[in-house]
Order: sequence, then structure tokens, then C-alpha cells
Amino acid sequence: MRCQTIIAGIGGQGVLFTTKVFIEMAHRRNVPVLGSQTFGMAQRGGSVMTHLKIGQFNSPLVCEGDADLLLGLDCLEAHRTLPYLSGKKNGHAAVCVVNAPDTQAFPDRRVAGLLNDMQVAVYTCNADAVALQMFNPMVANLVLLGFGSSRPHFPFSYEEVHEATETLSRRDHRAANLAALEQGRML
Repeated sequence: MRCQTIIAGIGGQGVLFTTKVFIEMAHRRNVPVLGSQTFGMAQRGGSVMTHLKIGQFNSPLVCEGDADLLLGLDCLEAHRTLPYLSGKKNGHAAVCVVNAPDTQAFPDRRVAGLLNDMQVAVYTCNADAVALQMFNPMVANLVLLGFGSSRPHFPFSYEEVHEATETLSRRDHRAANLAALEQGRML
């Protein structure tokens, strides 16, 4: 397995926990993983981005035009990190999974044609709204992970995401986290 991933969001959305889930899934497959995070002004709602390389790589940073997967926990941050996507290469489409408030929010009409030309598979859901319906806005990242893992070309299965999340979740958060994954899977 080789997958270059960008996870983008803002402080407090769970980018770092989502990253831990990806690392746990790679470790369970005995696949090497390299990563690097940029925090920016995360404590004040600023940009947070993780670069993950799963498989045999020599450096942790994903270069622009090389990402196989973009997981956007925030619509604006997803737009900012679009240059990292690779498009279709070696017969595989790059995948973009984004938490967007509605279907018109992502991708912006100014870049929709480009993503289509690049043959990027784009999947959006309103994970924030689902998390609010669950009375737990902190689980939107897990709703998005559940949603993404049930889409074609996602590098890990829903079962792998579920197992890693169960392992990493604190006991008092475990039930809510797993419920959020299931809600995302059903979207």
C-alpha cells in the first residue's frame, strides 16, 4: 500500500485525532507511515494540516500534486489544500472527502471543472450537521471518517476505521465516537 494523504481543518476539529486513526490503521497493516503536522494558530481556530505518507517513503511531507487523498474537515481549508491533489495517475483517481455545509459549498464553481478534468473523486457531506443532531459537535471528524471509509477508493475499510477508533478513544468517549462513525457510514 502507498497513499499520500493531506488532512486539513482548523484548530479544535480533530485533525490530530483523525491523524492518529490513520497511523493506527497503517500500523495494524504493518505498513510504514511518516507524518508531519503544521499547527499554525490552532488554539485560535487557525489552520491545522497533517501530511501522511503510508507505505515506503523517504520523507514525511506530501508535495503539491502528489496527494492521493484529501480529507477536509473544513470547507475553506479543503479549498486551500487542493493543490496537493494528484488527479488521476496510474489508473487510480485521487479522492477528496470534505465536510461541507451544503452541496454548493464544495467544490467552489471556480475549481469544480478543474477537479473534474483531473478526475478527482469528490465526496461531500455535512458532518457538522450530523454531529449537531447527535448533540456532540466534537465528533464531526469521525462522522466524516465514517462517511469517507464507505466511499470507493478510500484507502481503509470502514471496519479498519472502526477498530482503530475504538482502540484510540478514551473509554468515556468510545460509544459516542463509534456512533459518529456509524452515522457517517450511513450517509
